[in-house]
Amino acid sequence: MTDTHELVSRIDALMKAVDWPTTDFLAHVGDAFDWLQSEDQLFSRWLTPIGKGLAKTKPLVYARGNHEWRGPFARMLFPYVPIHEGRFYYTRDHGPLSLTVLDTGEDKPDGTNVYARLNRSEPYLADELRWFAQTAQADDRFRAAPFRVVLMHQPKWGSMPGGQAAWVAAANAAGVDLVIAGHEHTFRRAAPGTDGANFTTLVLGQDQLARVEATAQEIRVTVKTATGEAVDAFTIARRSR
Repeated sequence: MTDTHELVSRIDALMKAVDWPTTDFLAHVGDAFDWLQSEDQLFSRWLTPIGKGLAKTKPLVYARGNHEWRGPFARMLFPYVPIHEGRFYYTRDHGPLSLTVLDTGEDKPDGTNVYARLNRSEPYLADELRWFAQTAQADDRFRAAPFRVVLMHQPKWGSMPGGQAAWVAAANAAGVDLVIAGHEHTFRRAAPGTDGANFTTLVLGQDQLARVEATAQEIRVTVKTATGEAVDAFTIARRSR
């Protein structure tokens, strides 16, 4: 799920639509908030309703959205969604999947006036890009995985002076099979070959869920609305490396 933007009724509807007995974990790919103001907001508008659905039995995998960069409490977010590596980008293995969770930073250049020069997203993204490229080359588990999936918020990979070309090149070199993102608030699927990408990009809209099922031979993705209406379904076959 993605872009819940503090709306508890939206979270409740999405969580009720999940088939929990056959679900291993939940991924939220960002913009849980509009503007992070306080601990009370953090719990009441996101962690509490999400936690109720997870029922202390299912893990949450979280990719930070650009709105989680904003507000006086934004710098305090990490302890509430602690990640072993101590940062908002990391890798996880699950069955035949190697998951890379990226933090796509802000969606506007660092020089944008409204940021008052307090955000430094571009150097952060440059460091993250180097980490991503190095991990794809050096991590044996990543290289051996039947499928490589990226979870992130912005399908355009965030605001960097050179645009998204370096990210797409790194993802192509890494053999990424599927990117799942949000940010645009409407559904979109881009097939391999779009904008130079060798992988499928799935952009989830608000009030939508993607169910991802994977074997060693294929990934099956079904997208539905919170009320169960079918949006899309597709399969990605395993590629030879």
